Amino acid sequence: MKDAQPTIQPSMEKTTVQLPRHLARPEYKEISRATLAAVDPELTKAPIEYIHEGLAALGPEMYKVLGGVKPAPLTSSPALPQELAIMINDLSSEMPSHMLAVYSSQTNDAASNRRNKVTLYPSHNIILAAHCSNLPPLRSIAQPAPKVVGSSITVPVVPLCIPAAELYAPLSMYLYTKRSDLLLRSLLPVVPPTPINVYVSPEETSEEAARQRQNILSFARQLAATYTPHALLQYAMRVNGLWRNVCALGIFDSGIWETIDTAWEVLLLALGMATGNLDKVLGESTSSS
Repeated sequence: MKDAQPTIQPSMEKTTVQLPRHLARPEYKEISRATLAAVDPELTKAPIEYIHEGLAALGPEMYKVLGGVKPAPLTSSPALPQELAIMINDLSSEMPSHMLAVYSSQTNDAASNRRNKVTLYPSHNIILAAHCSNLPPLRSIAQPAPKVVGSSITVPVVPLCIPAAELYAPLSMYLYTKRSDLLLRSLLPVVPPTPINVYVSPEETSEEAARQRQNILSFARQLAATYTPHALLQYAMRVNGLWRNVCALGIFDSGIWETIDTAWEVLLLALGMATGNLDKVLGESTSSS
């Protein structure tokens, strides 16, 4: 069922913005075994839950290695290289297997003749294969692991076109670390004073659920009193951009969806409060399904 779309008037200007009450989730899609086999044929024998558990333990150290990667500069050629040499400054975990050349599928450039902005992100094939059901198998280069800091390895360059390239960095951080708190922080103007989540766990009592809802409303009220509707709308568009990236890549991680839904709820409530449309937002929240 299509979600109701509250009308938000972000300022005294004659501009009306319609935002969906909820950000819909796409139909679930299994991780491709062929994509996992391209990383390691042995992975096809393991349940995806087991792979995710292993990555939850190894991911933070793998992410730390990415911070020490220094890619060779791109040339002025309009074509991306097929491979790129990267310098490794951290040997504490697995080396990155690919360099993603991330760019947006949407552009505000009216001329449409300017080269898309491309940002390079080192990545591990296993992280992508285990989380992104819409990505094809990626070509790898077999090579020995470096033994000395400052050594170079060569990795394939993979063009990755997503709806909002500027939101890839926090998405990548989450896939490695599973830090929902850091992901939420990247989507909001300030850190919530108390942990917030729109979802109620089965272990929570009705009083705890009511307290959690009150925390969300209180934080939304704080945002509405501190930031202009235009600023809040800009953050809502960040959440929307992350949501579109997650849908495009086919990521079905419960933590990332809870974070998206929580940030969207807070910002939509704050916009409703800041523009005097809270009753409409709350009314459509209770009537939509």
